[in-house]
Amino acid sequence: MQEVRERPMRSGKPVQFSVLRVPFFLEPDYDTSEDFQETNRERLLRKWSGAAGFAAQKRRHGLKERGREVGIEHFDLDRVASSTLASHRLVQWVTKRKGVTAAEALYSALNHRHFELGQKLNDRRMLVQVAQETAGVDPAAAEAFLASEEGVAEINEAQQMLRSLGVSGIPTLVLGAKAVLPSGALSSEYLVQAFRQLEEASEEGAPDSVFAEALGVPLEVLAEPLALGEQRYEPVAVAG
Repeated sequence: MQEVRERPMRSGKPVQFSVLRVPFFLEPDYDTSEDFQETNRERLLRKWSGAAGFAAQKRRHGLKERGREVGIEHFDLDRVASSTLASHRLVQWVTKRKGVTAAEALYSALNHRHFELGQKLNDRRMLVQVAQETAGVDPAAAEAFLASEEGVAEINEAQQMLRSLGVSGIPTLVLGAKAVLPSGALSSEYLVQAFRQLEEASEEGAPDSVFAEALGVPLEVLAEPLALGEQRYEPVAVAG
C-alpha cells in the first residue's frame, strides 16, 4: 500500500486506502468461554491427522519462510488456541468508534501478542489492555462491551456473506467491493499489481464495501484514509 500511495499513477492524486477487517473463524466450533483452550500444536496435529500430515502441510505452507520475509522471526507453535469471537468483536467495536487506523493498530498488536508471544485471544483482560494501549479506548467501556452480546449478530451475518463468496480460508482480500483475490499470503508484487489495476480503472477509487452494512460500520468510517506506518512492539512480559 505504501509503495502505491507514494508513487501514484496520476500526478498529485495519491491513492488512499481503507481496510475493514472481516471476522473469519478457523475453528468455528470452539467453545467461546474463557476456560477453553488448547495449544496450536494440538490443534494442527488433530487437523492434519497426526505428525506426518502436519509436517507435509508445513512444507506446503512455508509460514516461517514467509514470516521472515516481512521481519517476523518467530511464530510460537505452542501458542494458546481459543475462540477468537471476542477479539473479532472488539476489533469491530473499535472500528466503529475509533476508525480504521485505530482498529488496524489493535489488530496488529493482537496478532503480535498471539502469533509471536503465544497469548490467548480469548483472554478478556489482555484484550481490554491492548485496546486501551493501542486505540485509547476506555477500559470500563471495553469490559462492558465484551461482557455483552453486542456485535455477535452482525458477525454471524458476515459469515454467511463469506460463504456466499466462496471464502474458505485466510487471508482473503476483497478489493473495491468487487475483486476477491486468491486466499493465502500473497506476494507484495502481486498486491501492488492488483492495487494498480484499481487505481488505473477509476480516478474516483472504490468507495463501496461488501461487508460494511452487514457489520454495522458506517461508510463514513471507511472514508477515513488509513494511516500507513510500520508497527513496532516492545517486549511484553508473559507470566509463565
